Amino acid sequence: MKGLLIATVLMVSAFAKAQPALANYGNLKVHNSGEIGFHIDVINDGISDDNEGFAGFYNDNIPLSFSGANQMNFEDLEIDVVDDLLLFTSLGITGEQFFTNGRVITPRLDNTVKFKYLDDNLYTGDTDDRHIDGYAEFNGDFDFLFPIGDAFEMKQLGVSNNARNQQYTSAFFKEDPNVPSTFTQGFTTTNFDASLDVVSNIEFWYFDGGSSTVDVTLNWTPSSEVELLAEFLDDLRICGWDSVSQQWINLGNLSTTGDFDRGSITSTIPNPEDYQIYTISSVREVGSNLVVYNGITPDGDGRNDTFVIRGIEDIDGTELQIFNRWGVLVFQKDNYDNSFDGVSSGRITVRKNQDLPEGTYFYVLTVPDRERTAGYLYINR
Repeated sequence: MKGLLIATVLMVSAFAKAQPALANYGNLKVHNSGEIGFHIDVINDGISDDNEGFAGFYNDNIPLSFSGANQMNFEDLEIDVVDDLLLFTSLGITGEQFFTNGRVITPRLDNTVKFKYLDDNLYTGDTDDRHIDGYAEFNGDFDFLFPIGDAFEMKQLGVSNNARNQQYTSAFFKEDPNVPSTFTQGFTTTNFDASLDVVSNIEFWYFDGGSSTVDVTLNWTPSSEVELLAEFLDDLRICGWDSVSQQWINLGNLSTTGDFDRGSITSTIPNPEDYQIYTISSVREVGSNLVVYNGITPDGDGRNDTFVIRGIEDIDGTELQIFNRWGVLVFQKDNYDNSFDGVSSGRITVRKNQDLPEGTYFYVLTVPDRERTAGYLYINR
């Protein structure tokens, strides 16, 4: 395709000798069947949002940048910048995009600057060396696979559109979610709902999915080390960070493909507006060792409000009894479901449905075909 742009390239190169960047302060328009190539930086402070034809960014020696007050939109666009195209202002396409050389890099501290696929677009040529390094946006009705990555590793996120005319934004982060470099808080991988076992601390995805139900697919490669999360692919789950409860929520596993080396997992997200950070996790296998969390803070903030025994929900026929320091039964439940929130259900000396005072309590857990387990828990109000 570069050969088609020779006349335009010569004109822009001659202009480039007089100034370091092409600046548009008026109304730049590429008409139908027109072609334009940029070999220098572009600053768009004018209007150029309805271009047709073919455009390209080209340079074999230095990075190029696109900046200015206003977004530019092109129909078909080629990226052939060996040392990458840097976006400081959003850039959109309405037709097809071609990755030939280099990445498109957006500032990760500003998720309003994006490479935008504006209308059910197609792209070709994406690889670990050629992708969107930062934030990408998709608008349309079709399924879409975001060509996103971090540095020189592409890790795509797919959406299966269950509603029409949706807008999605996504980015991939090859970093520990506990200490993300461009967010104001960490996403603690040891805080998760009782059904989960391990949450990845290697990578995560940003995904703004709007308010309609959508199927999301995360892809892994050898660097994802998903074999550390589970013994079987069926035990993998997509999880989302709930900023209200400050924990990872199990979002399920609709299907998996591939193997532990390379593959993907898909989950249906019924309420994507509740989450923006996603990663891969696993659930406990039925019958595996139980994990008891010995402290509760029943203050209604969604964190540690109940006495959690991780893995208990998979086992039938359990019984939990809780006693105060004088041996009085204050709570009892068959088939315990992690629901004890510090309220008494005893009928002897402790009034039923009464908030129990702060302090140390003792539990006895009965599980079929196992010895009884006893221990303590602390209520902190």
